Amino acid sequence: EWASMTRAAFIAGLKWVLIEVIPPPDVPVSSPKAAENIFAGLHASYAGFPGTGWKSQFFQGKIPVSFSFEIVSNGGETHFYIRCQEDQRAIVESTIFAQYPEAEIRMVPDYVDDLPADLDLSQYDLSGAELEFTKEQAYPIKTYIEFEEAGGKDEYARIDPLAPLMETMSALRPGERLWLQYVIRATGGDWSKDPKSVKLVEKMKGKKEEKTKPPLDFMFAPIDWLLAGEKKEEKKEEKNEFNLQKLTASERKVLESIEFKLAKLAFKSSIRLVYIAPKDAFDGSRISGVTSMFKQLYYTNMNSFKPATTRDKGVLKWMFPSDVGFFASERAAKKKRTVFNAYRGRLFSHEDFNQHKAEKLCILTTEELATLWHLPGLNVKAPLMPRVQAKKGQPPAILPTRPDHHA
Repeated sequence: EWASMTRAAFIAGLKWVLIEVIPPPDVPVSSPKAAENIFAGLHASYAGFPGTGWKSQFFQGKIPVSFSFEIVSNGGETHFYIRCQEDQRAIVESTIFAQYPEAEIRMVPDYVDDLPADLDLSQYDLSGAELEFTKEQAYPIKTYIEFEEAGGKDEYARIDPLAPLMETMSALRPGERLWLQYVIRATGGDWSKDPKSVKLVEKMKGKKEEKTKPPLDFMFAPIDWLLAGEKKEEKKEEKNEFNLQKLTASERKVLESIEFKLAKLAFKSSIRLVYIAPKDAFDGSRISGVTSMFKQLYYTNMNSFKPATTRDKGVLKWMFPSDVGFFASERAAKKKRTVFNAYRGRLFSHEDFNQHKAEKLCILTTEELATLWHLPGLNVKAPLMPRVQAKKGQPPAILPTRPDHHA
């Protein structure tokens, strides 16, 4: 197929770079707001990115630009990375410096290459998951703003959403690797006009769904009229108006939160986490320590995340007392390799892993992404998180320059 061939050729020619962002020693507690501005800045440049028009996608195989924001711990030392295309590096760096002027940014080798692409599962064990929403995309998650409000006026008493993750990552022993990844691409256009989201809002406001007539209904209408002998009395059209007064306080809050999310810039996002360790050092509870960070973003009437994990109980598990059926280990090994390769390639969620026919992506706003990825403030006391040791400054304007000896 022409489109597939051109797209494969375009992807093969892309050049990627991995950027590490080292937090400054005095990151303000309002760091999530700064991160939200970073995501907004990247989204604002979407119109200028290649692959946004259908012509370039079909004839040249271009795809919309994606980024991967990652939080990684190898042996307890936590790092913040951003993977982007080489020609987008300047945009990413300038956007970060605008919000974190004291941070240090450097290009580094890709840490995933520390392990072989064909991971030997006889030496290493792996546990992974891809996260999906439990409700429709329009439902929001709990964001950093509510965490800040809970802390009150004292900035240092405010809770950082990343605190549980930082504690889990800092507790890793040598040889353990815990990787968290957000692969994102801008939605492009006004995603709030998505039919499912619009229908959800109208339903919550009490608007009745309009019944559509069958395609050939107009052909049989005269026959019905003749058989009836007289024209049926037309029912008065019911007023299809919104009735917000019937909503409870909780329902009104949910509706307001949904409309607020639909009004913000958003990204299609794929969330993936991987824990790898030698078999003798493997601790299966590490993944649950990461998912606890996502559980704190949970509201019963809002959105939350559910993991599609690498665990597999095999075929016909109901036949066995152990609840483990045929080919359980083989199926689990396949899932482990799939999620590992997807992480290495920074791929969006696909059907081979979560067993869905279509991509299962989460629509996250800039505010929601900033809740999940930002430089931790001073109220997060992760012991093994590198920070910039000294502030950098520009040389004074009156500094004498070395004379050109060739002059």
